[in-house]
Amino acid sequence: MKTTKNPLSLSDLYEASAAMNRRDFIRLGAYAAVSMLAACGGGGSDAPPPDPHPDGVSLTLAVQQPASGTAALDAHFASLSFEKADINNNYFRADNTNLIGLLNALGGGVLRIGGNSVDRMTWAPNGPGQIRGQVSRVDVARFVACLKQCPAWKVIYGINFAGARGSVASPAQAADEALYVSQQLGGQLLAFEIGNEPDQYGDSRTPNLAGITYGIFLNGGTVAQGAIAGWNQFAQAIAGAVSGAVFSGPAAASDTPGWAESFAASQGRNIALLTEHYYISNYNENAPSIAGMLAYPDANLVTALQNMRSAAQKAGVPFRMDETNSYFNSTKPAGVSNVFASALWAIDFIFTHAQYGASGLNFHNNGSVASYTAIADSQGEVTAVQPLYYALLFFSQIFAGGGAGEFLNTTLSASTAAVSAFAVATSQGATYVIINNKDTVSTANVTVTLGSQASRATVMTLASSGDATGAQLANPGIYNGGTPITFGGQAVALNGAWNGTPQQTLAVANRQVTVKVAPVSAALIRIQ
Repeated sequence: MKTTKNPLSLSDLYEASAAMNRRDFIRLGAYAAVSMLAACGGGGSDAPPPDPHPDGVSLTLAVQQPASGTAALDAHFASLSFEKADINNNYFRADNTNLIGLLNALGGGVLRIGGNSVDRMTWAPNGPGQIRGQVSRVDVARFVACLKQCPAWKVIYGINFAGARGSVASPAQAADEALYVSQQLGGQLLAFEIGNEPDQYGDSRTPNLAGITYGIFLNGGTVAQGAIAGWNQFAQAIAGAVSGAVFSGPAAASDTPGWAESFAASQGRNIALLTEHYYISNYNENAPSIAGMLAYPDANLVTALQNMRSAAQKAGVPFRMDETNSYFNSTKPAGVSNVFASALWAIDFIFTHAQYGASGLNFHNNGSVASYTAIADSQGEVTAVQPLYYALLFFSQIFAGGGAGEFLNTTLSASTAAVSAFAVATSQGATYVIINNKDTVSTANVTVTLGSQASRATVMTLASSGDATGAQLANPGIYNGGTPITFGGQAVALNGAWNGTPQQTLAVANRQVTVKVAPVSAALIRIQ
């Protein structure tokens, strides 16, 4: 594998924008029985019930040197993606204190504006705003007024390429929109992304582009609607209007053979970030289950990440899954992607991205409490802090004091219990160990052996309440008729208020500390 230049880190891109062993988890089968059930209602305690198997399983975890080919981590790593249509529906606004509070509680991130609606939104600069199918200066200004109250967040901003559903897209319009957006966002603008999931153009969502090929997408040509401009023409127009314009792409729908590789090879000099999307499956075609969601590692994800890493390294750019989640088209309460199990899934999912060198990932939001969204909303107001949000909060606490981190090699002893583990060394001098116990039966008694001296460890636990572990996994949380989900002993309020604290302090002796992690919970262990 040849490398033409050293890959940029995403922190380099932030600065530039400111200037402009598969394991057999046999007990997972127990989840299937509860995956379609609603969570138990009523009270319930904030902590998991007493462990019926107090001896649990004993595991060893060796924490070693930084792993090669992995990601540089910081607060921007695990982030969010929203539909572009959310810009003109009065959701992103300066007085939406709940949304602002929830974003700021994560300490920062990359907010990606995209989704299918990108290619359905006509730039109408002089429009009054809040017009379906349009985005105007009024809409952008309102969006930016919200983001200015979240100064640690950067934005990947999507631009209409396809002209779907009667919308209008052209290089000239793209340039005009990009200029206004860049003027408004300033240093919070990370990159422009032209189009969305171009490897699926010409399907039922974009029949006007029937006949499009990769070459036509890149350089223009003739499709069903007639002659169209290509990605290069859009990018050139934007670059001509916005000095120092930065681009990400191609935002392919999946690991479609050749797309990321070809785009990185031909456009590596024109992009600062290689992007792709990933979902476990289509909800409507493949009945989801908690067991299926929690299976770890996800072989398809690993393959996609390996392919992206190879393409990005050859092009000398970082890569990011800038739209991702569990099951798309989740239009009904399935008790899978919208319950506590999704938080445990997301922890593994986030750290798998780190392990394989991604510069980050963006969990997509559609606002529905029935689906995978992290922050639910209705009519412009936040209505629920979904279970998935807790996984992002969990990760964010590694960087609560700022700084960056390195993903560390770890070796977890073999077990039939559904336990995974990860570790991060931060620039603040702490080592964080993550133990994710998805097992419904066994407590994980994990003896952690460190590569350096330490004196103490503090433990914060992510847990769901309920009378049994199955009910805990299927718990949708207090905002959706369920019982409390807590991290550090506290739930998250609609406005992002959260006062979680370490629940245990343990001594480290001879570079070892033993941590007890209850079934269906995750522990964030800070060692220093």
